[in-house]
Amino acid sequence: MKKTYYLLTMAFSMQIFTQNLFAQKDSSGVYITADDFKNRKLSYAINYKTEKHKINTYVLFKGNTIRVKHQGITYDLKKSETYGYRDTKGREYRFIGEAEYTILNPGEQLLLYVYQHPAHSGKEADKYAPAYYFTTDAAGMPQALTKENLKAAFPEYHKFHDALDENFKNNKELYVYDRFHKMYKLSWLLKNNIN
Repeated sequence: MKKTYYLLTMAFSMQIFTQNLFAQKDSSGVYITADDFKNRKLSYAINYKTEKHKINTYVLFKGNTIRVKHQGITYDLKKSETYGYRDTKGREYRFIGEAEYTILNPGEQLLLYVYQHPAHSGKEADKYAPAYYFTTDAAGMPQALTKENLKAAFPEYHKFHDALDENFKNNKELYVYDRFHKMYKLSWLLKNNIN
């Protein structure tokens, strides 16, 4: 009896987990907190294949505001009180102050971010090249993506330190995507060198 109850409970839990996983796949919405991001819980969420809404992160004269139009109602949220959002193309973003960082690999242990200054002219865009950052958890403050910062963030993982030195000649190589493993090379190295 106990074994049957246990198996039914496990099956029900897996069904809920699977439904949440698939329900989020085509979703767009706002992450209010870092915990919401970790748990993949979107507020003002829609299935962007069947529904429409609008998330505007550049509200004129309100640079500290994100405006969400959801089910015909407009909501203004402070960026400083909102973790981030997922757009209708599946891309995810995080707010740090009033700046918007693209999260390159949501759901992984080591989160990678890119920040591109919203420059308007071609000459200014060259001045503001993309900057890459990382955090070891969703709530952490992004640090510059350098080998030294990574080693400091994982001081006890000497195999990882050695793998960094063996695989990356300079810091610009740290955000290379590994098409074979379908993840960033840095994430793959961390995953396989943390013992």
